[in-house]
Amino acid sequence: MTQLQDLLKAHYDAINAGDLDAASAVFDRDVQTETPSGALKGIDEFRALGEAFLTAAPNNRMRVVNFYESGDTIIVEGLYSGTHTGPLVGPAGAIPATGNAFSFPYVDILQARDGKFVTHHIYWDNMGFLAQLGVLAG
Repeated sequence: MTQLQDLLKAHYDAINAGDLDAASAVFDRDVQTETPSGALKGIDEFRALGEAFLTAAPNNRMRVVNFYESGDTIIVEGLYSGTHTGPLVGPAGAIPATGNAFSFPYVDILQARDGKFVTHHIYWDNMGFLAQLGVLAG
């Protein structure tokens, strides 16, 4: 395994175990994250995103479907799944638990420097996700 693959595995294993401390440990404290909801600056904002999803779906799972690596960058095609059993807090407010299961594809693009991820771009279809939760017409 390469260093990037080790970092990625450590992050995904920790997310799947519900360990946000370990999941965050592979990121630089000044990590720049881009999400469908906007930019996050630093590890505290990134961790808050993780906390929001963990609260909403404590059984959440991230699964690597495929990955591509070049230089200091690793790109992941993945599948994120879980059951919405807690409130999902986001920029527009909180979505109360629906009890609905969800599963959707995403793409992670992570760039590392000095043994930590320094940029993290995450892409997923929010409309499809919200439709699976039952808060939008699908």
